[in-house]
Amino acid sequence: MTDDENGTGTAPHDGPGAGQDPIAWFKGLLRAHVQERGGGSVRVLTEAAAAAGLPLARSTIGDALSGPHAPGRATVLTLVTVLHRRAGLPGGPDLSTWVRRHEHMEDLLSAARTGTRSAADARASVQGRTWPRRFGILPEPAKAFLPRPPVRVPPGPGRFLLTGDGGVGKTQTAAEYVRARLADGTLDLVVWVSASSREAVVAGLAEAAEDLTGTVGQDAEGTAARLERWLAKAGRTWCVVVDGLDAPEDLDGLWPPSSPGVTLVTTRRRDAALQARGTVVDLAPFDPAESLAYLTARLGAQAGPPADLAALAADLGHLPLALAQVAAFLLDNGLTVACYRERLAREGSRLANLVPRAPGTVPDGYPLPLSAVWSLSVERADALRPAGVAGPVMHVLSLLDGTGVPGELLATPALAALAPHVSGAEARDEVHDALHNLRRLSLVTLDAAADRRPPRTGTTTGATTGPDTGGTAGPGEPGFADPLAGTSVRIHTLPQRATRDRLDAQERRAAVTAAAQALVEGWQSPGLPARLDRALRANALVLTGYAQEDLLSPVPHPVLYRTGHSLGESGQAAAALRHFRRLKEAVDARFAPDDEISLDTRGHLAWWQAKSGDAAGAARSFASLYEDQALRYPPEHPQLLQTRQSAAVWRGAAGDPQAAAVELRELYALRVRVLGADHRDTLSNRNHLANFLSASGDHEGALELHEQAWREAEARHGPGHRDVLRARAAAMRHRGELGDVPAVLGALRDLLEVQQEDDPDSPDTFATRAGIAEWTARAGDPAAAVRLLEPLLADRLRVMGPEHPHTLGTRIDLARRRTAAGDGARAATELTALIADQREYLGPDHPSLAVSRAALAEAERGA
Repeated sequence: MTDDENGTGTAPHDGPGAGQDPIAWFKGLLRAHVQERGGGSVRVLTEAAAAAGLPLARSTIGDALSGPHAPGRATVLTLVTVLHRRAGLPGGPDLSTWVRRHEHMEDLLSAARTGTRSAADARASVQGRTWPRRFGILPEPAKAFLPRPPVRVPPGPGRFLLTGDGGVGKTQTAAEYVRARLADGTLDLVVWVSASSREAVVAGLAEAAEDLTGTVGQDAEGTAARLERWLAKAGRTWCVVVDGLDAPEDLDGLWPPSSPGVTLVTTRRRDAALQARGTVVDLAPFDPAESLAYLTARLGAQAGPPADLAALAADLGHLPLALAQVAAFLLDNGLTVACYRERLAREGSRLANLVPRAPGTVPDGYPLPLSAVWSLSVERADALRPAGVAGPVMHVLSLLDGTGVPGELLATPALAALAPHVSGAEARDEVHDALHNLRRLSLVTLDAAADRRPPRTGTTTGATTGPDTGGTAGPGEPGFADPLAGTSVRIHTLPQRATRDRLDAQERRAAVTAAAQALVEGWQSPGLPARLDRALRANALVLTGYAQEDLLSPVPHPVLYRTGHSLGESGQAAAALRHFRRLKEAVDARFAPDDEISLDTRGHLAWWQAKSGDAAGAARSFASLYEDQALRYPPEHPQLLQTRQSAAVWRGAAGDPQAAAVELRELYALRVRVLGADHRDTLSNRNHLANFLSASGDHEGALELHEQAWREAEARHGPGHRDVLRARAAAMRHRGELGDVPAVLGALRDLLEVQQEDDPDSPDTFATRAGIAEWTARAGDPAAAVRLLEPLLADRLRVMGPEHPHTLGTRIDLARRRTAAGDGARAATELTALIADQREYLGPDHPSLAVSRAALAEAERGA
């Protein structure tokens, strides 16, 4: 029996009374429960916890019962368990009651504060969104979807691998499971991730983790990995779908937990190691009865004799995807099944000659006539108005990510050019109509994003509002309304493969060029949404896998470089480094070492070597590149000067600021002479020089350069401009290092006043507040610094969340200032809790743990 059943527990409460604080309500329940279990002081409860083998710090128990903050769920459940054992009750306590109460408290607090779960709630409330939440694009339901009880997903929790050959309905089975649970209200969270590549998996999981935890890690992989911890502790029902996993290693370190939610992985792989990760749900083609039921329902009055339907299903190997394709073709053309079978036989025979294969097979081991299914449907779509456009569109789609081609790509000038006889708005309209013809024939599906908003005339995705220009504007231009914005075009691997295999050399080259250029143009959209950037990147990676040779000839296409930078800018610096290493190998095989293309590629590689954490290696790479460029370019060539700067900057970042300052000073003088003092590169050089002068102890020299930048900004903008105040604050920091602390405090406070008006919750505003606290402490008033840091910590928790590095850094700073102010005991308590959080959030080997341990030792000495 549970505590509630045997009468010893407290009955669940509906919630706090009118005007009662949710935290006070919850803690009242907790204190009452303590009294019911025999009461006791915090010291007594601490000893009981230790005796039960579930140690809780005195400060943790005290805060849970009477502190100002909401207690953590783990603390509450541990305390309830300790009380149960202390009272000598049999079995275990009914923790579900306390889980429900804790969830209710968090729900009530969600609009006012943040935390692991409530951070997502608070942002959702502000943005007008509510649970259930969805990340990724859920596929649209198949027409006449046929449920198959033998292959239903178990209720969970757990991990389930939906395996089977291409076209058997793995994705639709997963989608139907999700839709059913959303419909019956048993699912709070859906994370749908395309597994077309490791980078796509990371991007999809990181998007959900960033939103749900309210924090961004130092890299996208770290952020993605945090989702596992959030899901393991979530008080929400959830389902993660990893769709189309082709390389099991793409999920290494990123597997969702096996409970308390459900993970679905759709894959054609049957590796033993993969199957050990979860329960296998094997999907096969329809059996004859299922095929007949599907075709009868889909074709309706046009179905014809059951014998003809059965024969057609046998021709198609009972493959659900092929059946859907043929049904759409029959309905669109008004053909009888017998007539279609005749065409299928003729087309299949022709394809057997065009696409040599092992006898009787096509991709994934299905009967040869299936290739004819795609061919007949594409030809039919291409014949519809606008004639001759659907075919080239299909050619391009066959080279992209079949799990999701962003709709915005179809409105780019590169793909509008697929309509050869018109231009501008008419061309975009024809491509749009051709795409819908492909959809009409069930060759593609269009999935709408969960948060999609209808397009508004006068706007463009991520762009500013402009006047209505009568529909003639293009992407990125005022007045353009893209009807496909926010949609995702999905195409199965079988029709993709069949289409690619039929392309002749000229068609393939044209399709590759159009796809690559469209991706580059998509990346040029103003205010590029993160969703679109991820989709473009996933598609570019797929295109590169299919067509790298085409993209490298005669010279590397810009999409190869833009893809790498998109990876890095999304937080996947290590992936960007791998991308450019592979690109350099491909370039080296085609171009001479001193070719401009080879040298330029080395520069991209060195940049991401630096950004991935290898500053010393990057410095050497840039220095070597400079030597080789010097043999090709004149001494004052801008590219040569930029490489020289990069070599100096990363040498300084690697620990030699003095050498960096010497090199940057010489380069600065050269740039002033060659480019002029106001040139962008000259100003960048000056800023780096000032920073490294400061790092090497030359604050007078740094002050001189930053004061120069301040005066120039003031001459351009006037004394009160925010950029001027920012430049002044940078200069005044050097005055502070030279002993003039009032000057830096005055500059920072003036800057803060403007930043508070602009955006009080921006990272820059928080950084200025942290600077004021630092210089207040350095002025000899640590107690005042504590008073400044306490509200800053509260704001960073609210906006950035508990895991953000800036939040953790503020906790360290606050504890240090408490120690300096004479409150070492409280500092030690806070640092002990911080170290535990750092282990959980950052891992046991993170460098910041050493900093916190040193601060803890200092606090304990001062306690």
